[in-house]
Amino acid sequence: MKKILYMIALVWMAFCVASCEKEVKDYDGQEGVYFYVQYGAAHGDTTIWASHSSTPVAFANVSGDYYDVKLRVMTTGRIKDYDRTFRVVVDKDSTTAVEGVNYEPFDEFQVVKAGVHYADVMVRLKRDVSIQTEERVLGLKLEPTDDFGIGINQWGKLDGLWSSDGGNDFDASMHKVTMNDFLVRPARWIPAKDYAVGEAEGGLWGAFTRKKYELMCEKFNLTYEDFESEATMPNAKRTMIKDYFVNYLQDLYDKGTPVLEDDGRAMWFMGVSWKTVVGQPWIPEQ
Repeated sequence: MKKILYMIALVWMAFCVASCEKEVKDYDGQEGVYFYVQYGAAHGDTTIWASHSSTPVAFANVSGDYYDVKLRVMTTGRIKDYDRTFRVVVDKDSTTAVEGVNYEPFDEFQVVKAGVHYADVMVRLKRDVSIQTEERVLGLKLEPTDDFGIGINQWGKLDGLWSSDGGNDFDASMHKVTMNDFLVRPARWIPAKDYAVGEAEGGLWGAFTRKKYELMCEKFNLTYEDFESEATMPNAKRTMIKDYFVNYLQDLYDKGTPVLEDDGRAMWFMGVSWKTVVGQPWIPEQ
């Protein structure tokens, strides 16, 4: 009986050793990191959003001068019970953004906390006049450390995930953040026309200008998206905004300190007491 139990114990030990060897072999090599930045339509299931190679930021939809981008970095291999460090650096070859102007400096060495398999890299972008006419790019890439290598060099289409707008095949060790502050006349702006130099302003809100738009956003806590649909900018709200600015601008005008557009003309809404012509500066009354 003792001999039988002894043989069973030997067999069990051999099985355990073989299992352990197989488990170790399954995880041969250094653990790695890769970018896994997901986003998609708000109505969709967030768990199946596509993983993207870039993140676009339009400051026209941002209130304030800063925007914090969260970029998820995932790990391959086993989860550890201690903190580990990975490195993310600016890729100079793909970057046109300027540190301190378009984004704030960030710590290159980031931490994957004990017990988890990811970390979120936070990068603060800055609103600047340079991106009003030119889109700028911040390229980021992962670099090896003592704790991590590069987990996935080439990303591909995965079953069950939505497809990326920029294509599903890309280097998952790199990620680009694009930023701009472009402004075009939004859908719910009245009148829906662009004014030529020498043309008198008319309609409800007059000519679309960045200065007028930003003043409206400031006074009513609006973003660009609020001007894009009837649901967010119904006719009653457009009229209310017009009435407010007629009173606001008229008061300043009567004091001899009108709000001036970039070409020097007095800012105009339907109902003010003066007429403005695009390109013609306001001349104080003598």
